[in-house]
Amino acid sequence: MRRAAIYARVSTEKQEKEKTIESQIEELREFCERSGFLIVREYVDDGWSGETLARPALDQLRDDASKKMFEVVCIHSPDRLARKFVYQGLVIEELKKNGVEVLFLNKQISDTPEDQLLLGIEGLIAEYERAKILERTRRGRLHKARSGKIVGGVPPFGYTYVKDKGYVVNDIEAETVRLIFNLYIQLGSVRAVARRLTEMGIKPRKGVAWRTSTLHRILRNEAYIGTAYYNKTYGAEPVSRRKYSRRINTSRRLRDRREWIAIKVPAIIDEATFRLAQEMLRRNHREVRSNSEHYLLSGLVVCGSCGSRYTGEKNRGYRFYRCNNRHKTFPLAKKCSARMISARRLEEAVWNAITEAVMKPQILISHISGLIKKIKEPIERIKIEKSRLMKSKKMIEDKKDRIIELYTDGAIDKEKLLSKIKEYEMREEEIESKLKEIEEKLNYTLNRPVVAKDIIQFCSLAKKKLQNLSLEEKKKFLNLLIERVIFYSHRGKAIIKGHIPLIKDEKSIEEYLKTFNGSFAGTTSIMSWHHGQYPNNWLKFELEVKI
Repeated sequence: MRRAAIYARVSTEKQEKEKTIESQIEELREFCERSGFLIVREYVDDGWSGETLARPALDQLRDDASKKMFEVVCIHSPDRLARKFVYQGLVIEELKKNGVEVLFLNKQISDTPEDQLLLGIEGLIAEYERAKILERTRRGRLHKARSGKIVGGVPPFGYTYVKDKGYVVNDIEAETVRLIFNLYIQLGSVRAVARRLTEMGIKPRKGVAWRTSTLHRILRNEAYIGTAYYNKTYGAEPVSRRKYSRRINTSRRLRDRREWIAIKVPAIIDEATFRLAQEMLRRNHREVRSNSEHYLLSGLVVCGSCGSRYTGEKNRGYRFYRCNNRHKTFPLAKKCSARMISARRLEEAVWNAITEAVMKPQILISHISGLIKKIKEPIERIKIEKSRLMKSKKMIEDKKDRIIELYTDGAIDKEKLLSKIKEYEMREEEIESKLKEIEEKLNYTLNRPVVAKDIIQFCSLAKKKLQNLSLEEKKKFLNLLIERVIFYSHRGKAIIKGHIPLIKDEKSIEEYLKTFNGSFAGTTSIMSWHHGQYPNNWLKFELEVKI
């Protein structure tokens, strides 16, 4: 009896509600039963786009295929595997290399050139049809908008959408919109508006507290003066996104204003009030940007009590850093009791500690050595533990083979089989996680030795750069060396966590240091050192300073 896995996918909430995922799985189960296959695992991606291969269940299937957990994968149709023909071919080829046969329910594809050609043509046609549907939909929406009609979407706060009429003023919400504008003009602060609304017991459309982001959207929305816009933004792939995302284009980018389509809607706010609010928003934004530019450690300070960021704020004309967690549930009660700290005191302490370490390399060498001693274990002990885990992993693989044989011989039922397989998989995941940690320790121990002369060389070159730096240059220099500054307000101390490059090539160090003294357009940037082409060329350090 051949071991089989089944894979099913739906891409929209509508499909999920219509239970198409259940119908796919049921048909695949029936197919496996008719074919005499033993289903060892089912992989399901609910609501995931077929335009991306980064799907949790599909990734797990590909990993398990490399472990020889099954011999056949059954899928309803090629477009359930992927919407793009290139992706289909990539996954099918990968599975075949692992000795796994791919069977489609609605189309049996053999390895003959004719069938492979047919699969490719069908995939390309499916892509073409989908592109045509999307283009027709886009053109239809644009035509509707140009005709002066509202195109879908959730109406802004203050309006209700009525079919064939568009946006209609919601009297209760509209009163709140007018109040928001008046309060902002009176108080001059979005946070103050949120606080006042909470005190008055006025709630947003969703949730229990007003978010400042919601209030900003309301204050900037031109629909309130009688003009809504369609085609303002377009979907784009975010610059940095999570490993798994159900959709690809989850980020929104603003189009050129000339592409916006104006649609007349009932006004709620008079134009003079709206323009005054816009001017106040622009002024406050300029003040916030100007304020952040005067904080040396902007974005680096972390609260030692709750882990939130410290941000720079002025109080009675003096600069301070404050834990941002006091705003997290704003305008409700703050969660963190960490005290604020004078910006001058904290910045001087951190800058002096870093410059002293650069001027006296022995400080860095001793701190780096101490840090390695904390996390370093004897290499032999690590290797023994790794060997033990590898043996445990092999034993689990053998147990999985035996339990499948028992099921095939009729000694145990299917329920018992699946229960045991799941148990073994969980143990395998735990072992894999531990093996990964061990590999990291071994890499750190073997590949990142403390080389005193490298540290001394870096510090000697850095000294030359520390003379007469501007505030902006100091900020760039600290961002090169510091990962974060953990401030413990109740203990009156800070831990500086950072890293320095271990490069024997003087020219490369010069390139590294250039990135803070001028533009970041050089061949070597901070991002390349941290995450890119030189991941092992820097060494961590920690410094403790009293505040």
